[in-house]
This record gives sequence, structure tokens and C-alpha cells, in this order.
Amino acid sequence: MAAHSHRALKIAGIILASIVGIAVVAVLALNLYMRIAFASYFEQAEAQFEIPGLNSGFVPQDLDHVEADDSWLFSGYMTDGSPSPLYRRTADGTVQTLYVTLPDGSPYTDHGSAITTNEEFAYLACEGGYLTIPMDTLVFAEDGQSLQATEMVNLDFTPAFMNIEDDQLLAGNFYYPGDYETPANHHIITPDGTENPAIMYAFPQDPQTPGRFLATPDNVFSIPGMVQGTCLSSDGKLVLSTSYGIAPSHLLAYQVDLGDPDGTFTIGSGEEVPLFCLDSRNLAIDIAGPPMQEGIESHEGKVYTTDESASNKYLFGKLCGAGQVYALPL
Repeated sequence: MAAHSHRALKIAGIILASIVGIAVVAVLALNLYMRIAFASYFEQAEAQFEIPGLNSGFVPQDLDHVEADDSWLFSGYMTDGSPSPLYRRTADGTVQTLYVTLPDGSPYTDHGSAITTNEEFAYLACEGGYLTIPMDTLVFAEDGQSLQATEMVNLDFTPAFMNIEDDQLLAGNFYYPGDYETPANHHIITPDGTENPAIMYAFPQDPQTPGRFLATPDNVFSIPGMVQGTCLSSDGKLVLSTSYGIAPSHLLAYQVDLGDPDGTFTIGSGEEVPLFCLDSRNLAIDIAGPPMQEGIESHEGKVYTTDESASNKYLFGKLCGAGQVYALPL
């Protein structure tokens, strides 16, 4: 019996070692594939720090640099439908988990598709618009604290991404055929003949109320589908992050002449505002990157990216370094 047991244990050990060996080879092969397939991305991208919450069921959607205290915010959702947290990474690397309470007192459980800040407020995307959160409550919050949103602002659409750039609030929607449709008037044939199926509003700062934005946009951008995030590069290019599923992500940088609109767009109130179409005429940079990149942020001359593939929902990103925030000089 002892000889048989020893032989069985030996065989089991060989099988286990073989499985481990195959797993190691698979991980190495996946990393090699990513580095070759997206060489232009990794030649420029530098890992900065870990995306928080990836092993807790959190699925990250956006990131924002808070100028007030040099911290970083991450928004997203929980796979189990529990309240959607905000993760705050302070300047010294400490990570806090914060929550948001809606104006009616109920917990925030939305997708967390966008988070952006200025000196007075944090703006968090929600169904049908966005929430305003006073920055003083956020900056001085303690780990586990719930932040009270003071107002919900309604938009013509549910924003898939937002960012404050040059005193404008940029907010747009997401299109993917069949799964994420957009209104018919958001489908625009651009001057180069392609169809853009989504739009992005640029809301100006309210001169009467510090930190807030007017309801009528300065202009509207016609944008491609699958946009997950936006920012301005250090030299003024309008950058979009696009991704869906396991297809490659793209960072698209456009050089837009804001003095030369392509026409006008009728917003929900009936007003017409200048329209700018993003297409091959003004596309300056297209960098393909790993799948499932989400929101982006411009900081110190670089574009910072986040990725949802290393969350427990998708897992594969854990095997190829996607759990890091990367920064590229765009």
C-alpha cells in the first residue's frame, strides 16, 4: 500500500508541476503578445501606481487628479450591485474607500462612469446627468465616510465620460451597436464621409457661481463610437479613449480648430450651438493599446489611463500588468 501511495503522490506531483508550468508559459505568452501587439503604446507608457480596489469586486471606470491636495480619485461600480465606492489615493500613497449619498438620502449604486473635479466641486456621473459633491467634504473625508451629494444636474443623456478642461465641463455618451444605442440626431455624417454615432457637450463655467457650469453648451463635438474618456493634451489636442470588450483600445488625439465649426447642432432646449466633427481631417494621433482602457486624465504633460480588465469581473488583466495606471506623453 505504501508503494502505491508513494507512486500516486509522485504522479500527482508531476501533474501539478505540469499544470503550474503550463500556467507560467501561458502568462509569459500573454505578456509577450501584449508587448508585441501594442509595442507603440508600451514604448511610451510608464506604470505609475496600482489601480485601487481591483481585488474587492470594484470595476474601475474613471480617474481624476485632484489639484487641491495632489490626490487621485477612482470611480466605478461593484459587481454585486452594492454601493459604488470612490477610491481616493492620497499624495503619500494611502488609499481610502469613500461612498456617496444621493440628495434624497439613498446610496449611490450607479456605474461610476466618470469623476472630475475643480476647486469647488467633484462631479460624479449618474443616470441622466451628474451629481455635485462639495470638495471640502471630499478633501477632508476619512476612510469609509459617505459623501453627501448636494444636487443632481439633469442632461439630455446619461454621460459615459466627463472631464473638466479649460473651465469647461466635457460630457459625452457611448455608442456600441445593439448594446448601447444613441438618439438618431447624435448620428452625424462628418465632412470626410464617415458616420459618428455619439456626441460630446462642452459646458462653459457659470460666471455667477464659482465652480458650476451653465446648462447650455458652448459647442458640441460629433465623436466616434465606444468613447470611454476624454481630456486635453498639454499642447491642446482633444484626446479620446475608445474601447469595448477584448478589442484593442485606442487613444485618439484630434487637433480641432475651434474657430472653424462644421455647422450647428440643435440641443434639447431647441437652441443651436456650433458643431465640430472629429474625423480623419483632424485626427493627429492614434495609439492602439491593451483592451478595456477606460477613463483618462491629463496631468503634468502626460495622459494617464485606467483599465478595467484586471478587476475580478474580467481577471485576464491581472496576468499582463493591466492593474496599473499608465502615463503617456501625448
